[in-house]
Amino acid sequence: MATLTLRRPDDAGGIARRMAFLVDGRVVARLRRGDSQRVEVTAGRHRLRVRTDWQRSREVEVDLGPDEEVTVEGAVPAGAATLTNTFLRPGAALELSVINGNG
Repeated sequence: MATLTLRRPDDAGGIARRMAFLVDGRVVARLRRGDSQRVEVTAGRHRLRVRTDWQRSREVEVDLGPDEEVTVEGAVPAGAATLTNTFLRPGAALELSVINGNG
């Protein structure tokens, strides 16, 4: 099995709000600021996204080989609470980055 390490730094987001990490459209983890979690997935291509309330990140694709580990980080950037990001672009208000691995 391949492994995804999901991380949320001490970002600018709400202290009490959890960030949902989705793999292929399914929520696999809900992380608070500073948390991380490892999730086993099948080898192959996967679609990743994060969300909090109504805000989301753009979709990121990763391609994992057997026994490969990829680390991704979801964050609420400092400008996420602006009027533009909150109401006009909520689908791209959050950040999702591949820290290491294929993406």
